[in-house]
Amino acid sequence: MVERKDKELRGSSNGVISGYHKWLKARTQGITWLPKLKSPSGGEAEVLEESEEVQALKVELERMRVVKEKLKMTVTRVRKECDELRDINMTTTKVL
Repeated sequence: MVERKDKELRGSSNGVISGYHKWLKARTQGITWLPKLKSPSGGEAEVLEESEEVQALKVELERMRVVKEKLKMTVTRVRKECDELRDINMTTTKVL
């Protein structure tokens, strides 16, 4: 039986599932034996743990995101102050 691709990614009642990973997660949600599959080499599939370096980089990335958000807020505030001063300057110029 041949299925069309757009039909094959449909859920039971919620239309097309966006993205392969969501589709895969929905299809494998109840399968408990999946993580215990053996790899082709004969050993069990390994779950890779993050090294200390990767964890440190993730912490640094999160810290940089916070710094970026603070910088965005500061830039927005300064831009508003600049616009207000420009308006005041234009008004003063027109009056003179």
